Amino acid sequence: MKLRPHERPKKHGVFPVSADVDAHVKKVAEKHPKLVRLRRVINSVEGRPIWAVTVTDPKVPAADKQHALIIGGQHGNEESGRAVALATIDWLTTKAAATTRRKQKVVVMPNVSPDACERDQYINVKGVNPNRDHAVSGPKSPEGEALEIVARKLRPELFIDLHACGGAGCSVDIVLYPNGRQWTEDEWALRHMADDMVAAGERAGIPQQTFPISWWGLTDINANSSSVYLYRNFKTLELLTENTESNTHTYALRDRVRAGLAKVKAALRWGNRRLPKLYYSGYPTMLAGGQFVRGLMSVGKTAAARRKSRIGIWQNVAKFDKLDLANPQEAKHKLITVKYSGKRLTTGVGIQTAARGKLKVKSVTRNGRRMKPSETSGYYSWHHGAVTFTVVVIRDLKRGKYEIEIDYR
Repeated sequence: MKLRPHERPKKHGVFPVSADVDAHVKKVAEKHPKLVRLRRVINSVEGRPIWAVTVTDPKVPAADKQHALIIGGQHGNEESGRAVALATIDWLTTKAAATTRRKQKVVVMPNVSPDACERDQYINVKGVNPNRDHAVSGPKSPEGEALEIVARKLRPELFIDLHACGGAGCSVDIVLYPNGRQWTEDEWALRHMADDMVAAGERAGIPQQTFPISWWGLTDINANSSSVYLYRNFKTLELLTENTESNTHTYALRDRVRAGLAKVKAALRWGNRRLPKLYYSGYPTMLAGGQFVRGLMSVGKTAAARRKSRIGIWQNVAKFDKLDLANPQEAKHKLITVKYSGKRLTTGVGIQTAARGKLKVKSVTRNGRRMKPSETSGYYSWHHGAVTFTVVVIRDLKRGKYEIEIDYR
Protein backbone atom coordinates (compact mmCIF):
# COMPACT_ATOMS: atom_id res chain seq x y z
CA MET A 1 0.00 0.00 0.00
CA LYS A 2 1.87 3.07 -1.26
CA LEU A 3 1.08 6.38 0.40
CA ARG A 4 1.55 9.77 -1.23
CA PRO A 5 1.50 13.01 0.79
CA HIS A 6 -2.03 13.97 -0.31
CA GLU A 7 -3.35 10.55 0.82
CA ARG A 8 -2.80 11.32 4.49
CA PRO A 9 -5.69 11.70 6.98
CA LYS A 10 -9.10 12.67 5.74
CA LYS A 11 -11.02 12.31 9.00
CA HIS A 12 -10.13 12.35 12.71
CA GLY A 13 -6.47 12.51 11.72
CA VAL A 14 -6.87 8.86 10.69
CA PHE A 15 -6.08 6.93 7.50
CA PRO A 16 -7.47 4.67 6.14
CA VAL A 17 -11.13 5.23 6.98
CA SER A 18 -13.92 2.99 5.69
CA ALA A 19 -14.29 4.75 2.35
CA ASP A 20 -10.56 4.30 1.73
CA VAL A 21 -10.81 0.59 2.50
CA ASP A 22 -13.84 0.15 0.23
CA ALA A 23 -12.14 1.89 -2.68
CA HIS A 24 -8.90 -0.02 -2.19
CA VAL A 25 -10.37 -3.53 -2.14
CA LYS A 26 -12.58 -2.82 -5.16
CA LYS A 27 -9.60 -1.52 -7.12
CA VAL A 28 -7.48 -4.57 -6.29
CA ALA A 29 -10.29 -6.95 -7.26
CA GLU A 30 -10.75 -5.15 -10.59
CA LYS A 31 -7.01 -5.17 -11.29
CA HIS A 32 -6.48 -8.86 -10.46
CA PRO A 33 -9.74 -10.66 -11.33
CA LYS A 34 -8.05 -14.06 -11.66
CA LEU A 35 -6.32 -13.92 -8.27
CA VAL A 36 -8.72 -11.90 -6.12
CA ARG A 37 -12.30 -12.53 -5.08
CA LEU A 38 -14.12 -9.76 -3.20
CA ARG A 39 -17.07 -10.70 -1.01
CA ARG A 40 -19.39 -8.54 1.08
CA VAL A 41 -19.86 -10.85 4.07
CA ILE A 42 -22.47 -8.85 5.97
CA ASN A 43 -23.32 -5.23 6.71
CA SER A 44 -22.38 -3.40 9.89
CA VAL A 45 -24.96 -1.96 12.30
CA GLU A 46 -25.14 1.21 10.20
CA GLY A 47 -25.15 -0.65 6.88
CA ARG A 48 -21.50 -0.41 5.86
CA PRO A 49 -19.97 -3.42 4.09
CA ILE A 50 -17.67 -5.81 5.94
CA TRP A 51 -15.43 -7.23 3.22
CA ALA A 52 -13.56 -10.50 2.84
CA VAL A 53 -10.84 -10.53 0.18
CA THR A 54 -9.65 -13.97 -0.97
CA VAL A 55 -6.31 -14.24 -2.74
CA THR A 56 -5.06 -17.54 -4.17
CA ASP A 57 -3.77 -19.21 -7.34
CA PRO A 58 -6.78 -20.61 -9.24
CA LYS A 59 -4.52 -22.97 -11.21
CA VAL A 60 -3.78 -25.06 -8.10
CA PRO A 61 -6.55 -27.39 -6.84
CA ALA A 62 -8.29 -26.00 -3.78
CA ALA A 63 -7.88 -29.30 -1.93
CA ASP A 64 -4.09 -28.92 -1.95
CA LYS A 65 -4.07 -25.59 -0.10
CA GLN A 66 -3.62 -24.53 3.51
CA HIS A 67 -5.97 -21.78 4.71
CA ALA A 68 -5.05 -18.52 6.44
CA LEU A 69 -7.35 -15.80 7.79
CA ILE A 70 -6.02 -12.28 8.42
CA ILE A 71 -8.20 -9.56 9.92
CA GLY A 72 -7.77 -5.90 10.75
CA GLY A 73 -9.95 -3.18 12.18
CA GLN A 74 -11.76 -5.08 14.94
CA HIS A 75 -11.23 -1.87 16.91
CA GLY A 76 -12.05 1.26 14.93
CA ASN A 77 -9.40 3.49 16.52
CA GLU A 78 -6.52 1.21 15.48
CA GLU A 79 -5.67 2.42 11.99
CA SER A 80 -2.45 0.41 11.64
CA GLY A 81 -4.35 -2.89 11.52
CA ARG A 82 -6.45 -1.71 8.58
CA ALA A 83 -3.43 -0.31 6.76
CA VAL A 84 -1.37 -3.49 7.23
CA ALA A 85 -4.32 -5.62 6.05
CA LEU A 86 -4.57 -3.58 2.83
CA ALA A 87 -0.81 -3.83 2.32
CA THR A 88 -1.09 -7.60 2.78
CA ILE A 89 -3.72 -7.81 0.04
CA ASP A 90 -1.47 -5.79 -2.26
CA TRP A 91 1.55 -8.00 -1.55
CA LEU A 92 -0.41 -11.21 -2.09
CA THR A 93 -1.03 -10.19 -5.72
CA THR A 94 2.69 -9.73 -6.49
CA LYS A 95 5.22 -12.15 -7.97
CA ALA A 96 6.94 -12.33 -4.58
CA ALA A 97 3.83 -14.02 -3.14
CA ALA A 98 3.50 -16.63 -5.91
CA THR A 99 4.53 -19.53 -3.65
CA THR A 100 2.07 -18.47 -0.98
CA ARG A 101 -0.73 -18.24 -3.54
CA ARG A 102 0.06 -21.74 -4.83
CA LYS A 103 0.21 -23.35 -1.42
CA GLN A 104 -2.41 -21.35 0.46
CA LYS A 105 -5.76 -19.65 0.24
CA VAL A 106 -5.53 -16.41 2.18
CA VAL A 107 -8.62 -14.47 3.21
CA VAL A 108 -8.16 -10.90 4.46
CA MET A 109 -10.87 -8.93 6.27
CA PRO A 110 -9.35 -5.43 6.41
CA ASN A 111 -12.07 -3.51 8.25
CA VAL A 112 -14.17 -5.66 10.55
CA SER A 113 -15.71 -2.73 12.44
CA PRO A 114 -16.33 0.01 9.82
CA ASP A 115 -18.77 2.08 11.92
CA ALA A 116 -16.23 2.38 14.74
CA CYS A 117 -13.60 3.24 12.13
CA GLU A 118 -15.69 6.24 11.07
CA ARG A 119 -15.83 7.45 14.67
CA ASP A 120 -12.22 6.59 15.51
CA GLN A 121 -13.52 4.63 18.50
CA TYR A 122 -12.64 1.28 20.07
CA ILE A 123 -16.06 -0.43 20.25
CA ASN A 124 -18.93 -0.59 17.77
CA VAL A 125 -21.90 1.83 17.79
CA LYS A 126 -23.92 -0.50 20.07
CA GLY A 127 -21.14 -0.63 22.65
CA VAL A 128 -19.98 -4.14 21.68
CA ASN A 129 -16.31 -5.06 21.43
CA PRO A 130 -16.15 -7.29 18.32
CA ASN A 131 -12.96 -8.95 19.51
CA ARG A 132 -14.80 -10.22 22.60
CA ASP A 133 -18.06 -11.10 20.84
CA HIS A 134 -17.51 -14.83 20.34
CA ALA A 135 -19.21 -16.59 23.22
CA VAL A 136 -20.34 -20.18 22.80
CA SER A 137 -23.92 -18.86 22.64
CA GLY A 138 -23.04 -16.82 19.54
CA PRO A 139 -22.16 -13.22 18.65
CA LYS A 140 -24.35 -10.21 19.44
CA SER A 141 -23.00 -7.92 16.72
CA PRO A 142 -22.80 -8.16 12.91
CA GLU A 143 -19.07 -7.45 13.28
CA GLY A 144 -18.65 -10.55 15.41
CA GLU A 145 -20.92 -12.57 13.12
CA ALA A 146 -18.88 -11.55 10.06
CA LEU A 147 -15.75 -13.18 11.44
CA GLU A 148 -17.59 -16.36 12.35
CA ILE A 149 -19.26 -16.62 8.93
CA VAL A 150 -15.87 -16.54 7.23
CA ALA A 151 -14.17 -18.78 9.80
CA ARG A 152 -16.83 -21.50 9.62
CA LYS A 153 -16.34 -21.82 5.88
CA LEU A 154 -12.55 -21.44 5.86
CA ARG A 155 -11.64 -23.40 9.04
CA PRO A 156 -8.14 -21.95 8.77
CA GLU A 157 -4.81 -23.35 9.88
CA LEU A 158 -3.57 -19.83 10.71
CA PHE A 159 -5.30 -16.71 12.06
CA ILE A 160 -3.51 -13.35 12.26
CA ASP A 161 -5.33 -10.61 14.18
CA LEU A 162 -3.95 -7.14 13.39
CA HIS A 163 -4.31 -4.57 16.18
CA ALA A 164 -2.57 -1.41 17.39
CA CYS A 165 -1.55 -0.08 20.79
CA GLY A 166 -3.39 3.22 20.55
CA GLY A 167 -1.79 5.86 22.73
CA ALA A 168 1.60 4.13 22.75
CA GLY A 169 3.06 6.56 20.24
CA CYS A 170 6.64 5.89 19.15
CA SER A 171 7.09 2.80 21.30
CA VAL A 172 7.54 -0.90 20.33
CA ASP A 173 5.39 -3.30 18.38
CA ILE A 174 4.17 -6.49 20.07
CA VAL A 175 3.45 -10.00 18.85
CA LEU A 176 1.14 -11.94 21.19
CA TYR A 177 0.28 -15.63 21.21
CA PRO A 178 -2.38 -17.43 23.28
CA ASN A 179 -2.02 -20.37 25.61
CA GLY A 180 -2.59 -23.72 23.98
CA ARG A 181 -4.19 -26.86 25.28
CA GLN A 182 -2.05 -28.73 27.81
CA TRP A 183 0.21 -31.45 26.45
CA THR A 184 0.27 -30.07 22.92
CA GLU A 185 3.07 -28.50 20.91
CA ASP A 186 0.94 -25.45 20.08
CA GLU A 187 2.73 -22.97 22.33
CA TRP A 188 6.08 -24.24 21.03
CA ALA A 189 4.96 -23.58 17.47
CA LEU A 190 3.41 -20.19 18.25
CA ARG A 191 6.50 -18.98 20.11
CA HIS A 192 8.76 -19.93 17.21
CA MET A 193 6.42 -18.25 14.74
CA ALA A 194 6.27 -15.14 16.95
CA ASP A 195 10.07 -15.04 17.14
CA ASP A 196 10.26 -15.09 13.34
CA MET A 197 7.75 -12.25 13.18
CA VAL A 198 9.65 -10.17 15.72
CA ALA A 199 12.90 -10.62 13.79
CA ALA A 200 11.18 -9.59 10.55
CA GLY A 201 9.60 -6.53 12.15
CA GLU A 202 12.90 -5.38 13.57
CA ARG A 203 14.63 -5.82 10.21
CA ALA A 204 11.88 -3.59 8.81
CA GLY A 205 12.87 -0.86 11.23
CA ILE A 206 10.60 -0.82 14.30
CA PRO A 207 11.48 -2.31 17.74
CA GLN A 208 9.55 -5.48 18.60
CA GLN A 209 8.79 -7.76 21.52
CA THR A 210 6.74 -10.93 22.05
CA PHE A 211 5.06 -12.64 24.98
CA PRO A 212 1.95 -14.72 25.79
CA ILE A 213 -1.44 -13.01 25.87
CA SER A 214 -1.82 -14.26 29.44
CA TRP A 215 0.90 -11.81 30.53
CA TRP A 216 -1.69 -9.08 30.04
CA GLY A 217 -3.95 -10.81 32.52
CA LEU A 218 -6.13 -12.53 29.91
CA THR A 219 -6.15 -15.95 31.52
CA ASP A 220 -7.78 -18.79 29.59
CA ILE A 221 -7.18 -16.56 26.56
CA ASN A 222 -10.41 -14.77 27.49
CA ALA A 223 -13.13 -17.25 26.57
CA ASN A 224 -15.10 -14.89 24.30
CA SER A 225 -12.21 -13.63 22.17
CA SER A 226 -11.81 -14.25 18.46
CA SER A 227 -8.59 -16.19 19.06
CA VAL A 228 -10.37 -18.59 21.41
CA TYR A 229 -13.26 -19.01 18.98
CA LEU A 230 -10.97 -20.20 16.19
CA TYR A 231 -8.77 -22.36 18.44
CA ARG A 232 -11.75 -23.88 20.24
CA ASN A 233 -13.60 -24.84 17.06
CA PHE A 234 -10.88 -25.52 14.48
CA LYS A 235 -7.56 -25.76 16.33
CA THR A 236 -6.39 -22.72 14.41
CA LEU A 237 -3.00 -21.32 15.39
CA GLU A 238 -3.48 -17.63 16.25
CA LEU A 239 -1.07 -14.71 16.42
CA LEU A 240 -2.03 -11.18 17.39
CA THR A 241 0.02 -8.13 16.47
CA GLU A 242 -0.05 -4.73 18.17
CA ASN A 243 1.49 -1.95 16.08
CA THR A 244 2.51 1.07 18.11
CA GLU A 245 0.61 4.27 17.21
CA SER A 246 -1.34 7.26 18.49
CA ASN A 247 -3.15 10.21 16.93
CA THR A 248 -0.49 12.63 18.18
CA HIS A 249 2.94 10.96 18.31
CA THR A 250 3.52 8.06 15.93
CA TYR A 251 5.94 6.59 13.45
CA ALA A 252 5.16 7.39 9.83
CA LEU A 253 2.36 5.18 8.51
CA ARG A 254 4.58 3.79 5.75
CA ASP A 255 7.05 2.62 8.44
CA ARG A 256 4.32 1.00 10.53
CA VAL A 257 2.94 -0.72 7.44
CA ARG A 258 6.39 -1.94 6.40
CA ALA A 259 7.00 -3.55 9.78
CA GLY A 260 3.48 -4.95 10.03
CA LEU A 261 3.62 -6.50 6.59
CA ALA A 262 7.04 -8.01 7.31
CA LYS A 263 5.54 -9.80 10.31
CA VAL A 264 2.59 -11.10 8.31
CA LYS A 265 4.90 -12.46 5.61
CA ALA A 266 7.06 -14.17 8.24
CA ALA A 267 4.01 -15.97 9.64
CA LEU A 268 2.69 -16.98 6.21
CA ARG A 269 6.03 -18.55 5.30
CA TRP A 270 5.31 -21.27 7.88
CA GLY A 271 2.53 -22.53 5.64
CA ASN A 272 4.91 -22.94 2.69
CA ARG A 273 7.56 -25.08 4.32
CA ARG A 274 7.87 -28.41 6.05
CA LEU A 275 8.74 -28.74 9.72
CA PRO A 276 11.14 -31.73 9.87
CA LYS A 277 9.22 -33.37 12.72
CA LEU A 278 6.12 -33.50 10.52
CA TYR A 279 5.61 -35.54 7.37
CA TYR A 280 3.74 -32.96 5.29
CA SER A 281 4.56 -29.34 4.60
CA GLY A 282 2.34 -26.69 6.14
CA TYR A 283 1.41 -25.17 9.46
CA PRO A 284 2.18 -27.34 12.52
CA THR A 285 -1.49 -27.36 13.50
CA MET A 286 -1.68 -30.72 11.67
CA LEU A 287 -0.39 -32.19 14.94
CA ALA A 288 -3.89 -32.32 16.40
CA GLY A 289 -2.98 -33.37 19.93
CA GLY A 290 -0.03 -34.48 22.02
CA GLN A 291 3.63 -34.12 21.14
CA PHE A 292 5.84 -34.90 18.17
CA VAL A 293 7.10 -38.06 19.92
CA ARG A 294 3.66 -39.24 21.05
CA GLY A 295 0.83 -37.46 19.33
CA LEU A 296 -2.41 -37.46 17.37
CA MET A 297 -1.75 -36.57 13.75
CA SER A 298 -4.24 -35.40 11.14
CA VAL A 299 -3.99 -37.64 8.08
CA GLY A 300 -4.82 -37.56 4.39
CA LYS A 301 -2.97 -36.92 1.14
CA THR A 302 -4.39 -33.42 0.62
CA ALA A 303 -4.52 -30.35 2.82
CA ALA A 304 -8.33 -30.51 2.71
CA ALA A 305 -8.37 -34.13 3.92
CA ARG A 306 -5.94 -33.32 6.73
CA ARG A 307 -8.08 -30.31 7.69
CA LYS A 308 -11.14 -32.54 8.13
CA SER A 309 -9.09 -35.07 10.05
CA ARG A 310 -7.62 -32.39 12.32
CA ILE A 311 -10.97 -30.87 13.22
CA GLY A 312 -12.53 -34.27 13.84
CA ILE A 313 -9.71 -35.20 16.21
CA TRP A 314 -9.70 -31.78 17.88
CA GLN A 315 -13.41 -31.73 18.61
CA ASN A 316 -13.04 -35.11 20.32
CA VAL A 317 -9.53 -34.79 21.74
CA ALA A 318 -10.77 -35.04 25.34
CA LYS A 319 -12.20 -38.47 24.51
CA PHE A 320 -8.77 -39.97 23.97
CA ASP A 321 -8.67 -41.45 27.44
CA LYS A 322 -5.27 -43.01 26.94
CA LEU A 323 -2.35 -42.50 24.58
CA ASP A 324 0.62 -44.22 26.21
CA LEU A 325 3.87 -45.86 25.26
CA ALA A 326 4.79 -48.93 27.23
CA ASN A 327 7.59 -48.14 29.69
CA PRO A 328 10.42 -48.80 29.94
CA GLN A 329 10.62 -48.40 26.18
CA GLU A 330 12.71 -50.71 24.07
CA ALA A 331 15.08 -49.26 21.50
CA LYS A 332 13.62 -51.04 18.46
CA HIS A 333 10.16 -52.04 19.64
CA LYS A 334 7.34 -49.64 20.52
CA LEU A 335 4.01 -50.61 22.08
CA ILE A 336 1.39 -47.85 21.99
CA THR A 337 -1.98 -48.14 23.73
CA VAL A 338 -4.89 -45.95 22.66
CA LYS A 339 -8.25 -45.84 24.44
CA TYR A 340 -11.00 -43.80 22.83
CA SER A 341 -14.56 -43.10 24.01
CA GLY A 342 -15.73 -40.39 21.61
CA LYS A 343 -17.88 -40.43 18.50
CA ARG A 344 -16.76 -42.39 15.46
CA LEU A 345 -14.11 -40.61 13.39
CA THR A 346 -14.24 -41.61 9.74
CA THR A 347 -11.81 -38.88 8.63
CA GLY A 348 -8.82 -40.74 10.06
CA VAL A 349 -6.41 -40.44 12.98
CA GLY A 350 -2.65 -40.86 12.91
CA ILE A 351 -0.66 -42.03 15.94
CA GLN A 352 2.84 -40.54 15.74
CA THR A 353 5.84 -41.79 17.68
CA ALA A 354 9.63 -41.59 17.51
CA ALA A 355 12.61 -43.91 17.91
CA ARG A 356 16.32 -43.18 18.16
CA GLY A 357 18.47 -43.67 15.07
CA LYS A 358 17.91 -43.92 11.32
CA LEU A 359 15.88 -47.10 11.45
CA LYS A 360 13.73 -49.02 8.99
CA VAL A 361 10.28 -50.24 9.92
CA LYS A 362 10.26 -54.04 10.06
CA SER A 363 6.59 -54.52 10.91
CA VAL A 364 3.52 -52.71 12.27
CA THR A 365 0.49 -54.37 13.82
CA ARG A 366 -2.76 -52.95 15.17
CA ASN A 367 -4.60 -55.22 17.57
CA GLY A 368 -2.53 -58.07 16.16
CA ARG A 369 -3.34 -57.33 12.52
CA ARG A 370 -0.35 -56.60 10.29
CA MET A 371 -0.46 -53.24 8.48
CA LYS A 372 1.00 -52.19 5.14
CA PRO A 373 2.72 -48.95 4.18
CA SER A 374 0.07 -46.36 3.28
CA GLU A 375 -0.48 -42.68 4.01
CA THR A 376 -4.23 -43.19 4.36
CA SER A 377 -4.77 -46.65 5.86
CA GLY A 378 -1.44 -48.09 7.02
CA TYR A 379 1.78 -46.48 8.22
CA TYR A 380 4.55 -44.20 6.98
CA SER A 381 7.93 -43.22 8.33
CA TRP A 382 10.75 -40.69 7.83
CA HIS A 383 14.03 -39.57 9.39
CA HIS A 384 15.09 -36.29 10.94
CA GLY A 385 18.58 -36.13 12.36
CA ALA A 386 19.02 -38.97 14.83
CA VAL A 387 15.30 -39.74 15.01
CA THR A 388 12.94 -42.00 13.06
CA PHE A 389 9.34 -40.79 13.13
CA THR A 390 6.46 -43.14 12.37
CA VAL A 391 2.74 -42.46 11.91
CA VAL A 392 0.26 -45.35 12.15
CA VAL A 393 -3.10 -44.51 10.57
CA ILE A 394 -6.43 -45.60 11.99
CA ARG A 395 -8.71 -44.74 9.09
CA ASP A 396 -11.99 -45.41 10.92
CA LEU A 397 -11.66 -44.80 14.66
CA LYS A 398 -14.41 -46.30 16.82
CA ARG A 399 -14.79 -46.46 20.54
CA GLY A 400 -12.51 -49.01 22.10
CA LYS A 401 -8.93 -49.97 22.83
CA TYR A 402 -6.16 -50.16 20.26
CA GLU A 403 -2.72 -51.67 20.73
CA ILE A 404 -0.14 -50.70 18.14
CA GLU A 405 3.23 -52.44 17.93
CA ILE A 406 6.12 -51.20 15.79
CA ASP A 407 9.30 -53.20 15.23
CA TYR A 408 12.37 -51.58 13.71
CA ARG A 409 15.64 -52.90 12.31
